[in-house]
Amino acid sequence: MKNRINLFKRKAQKSYISVNAPKFKRYLTILGIILFIFFGYLIVQVVQTSSTQQDLLKKKEGYLKYLLDEKDAEANVRYFKSKQSQVNTFLKNDAYFVPYYQVLKKSLEIMGGNVILDIIDIDKERETRFVVRFNNAEDMLTFLKYIESDDFLKNFASLTLQSFSLNQQQPKTKRYNLELQGVFKELAAK
Repeated sequence: MKNRINLFKRKAQKSYISVNAPKFKRYLTILGIILFIFFGYLIVQVVQTSSTQQDLLKKKEGYLKYLLDEKDAEANVRYFKSKQSQVNTFLKNDAYFVPYYQVLKKSLEIMGGNVILDIIDIDKERETRFVVRFNNAEDMLTFLKYIESDDFLKNFASLTLQSFSLNQQQPKTKRYNLELQGVFKELAAK
């Protein structure tokens, strides 16, 4: 038998794709399964997120409706908060005027009805300034002696006479004014 070589006829060669086709098929199947699982997971997440979003929107609508329905209650709460703030500020700066005023008034009543308390100012540090008025000089001199007594000074840490003035409104009417300034002693119970 003769062996011949035919140069014109080609031998059928298997291509790379046809040789590796089972591997490609396996890889593409695995990739398809992975993509299917991934997209399934994404769809589940989107559905859960949209349901959560819908729930939150419903809650938001409920809260907005509640706020609109309870607008008066909110206004009352804001009003109360502002008044509470004002009261706290007032109490912080309050001079506790009344007890010190009563002490001074009681001390002046001992002198009798001839002493008229004209102006009084007491601050939160118990510093005071007050003006007393007299219709005659004898009452004023009696008061000057009285304010030097221990009975009057027991209520004050310090007390000084700031000014003296004489007002003559009519030829026969004279008014004597004494301005005193000092610091009250702290009272035991405010």
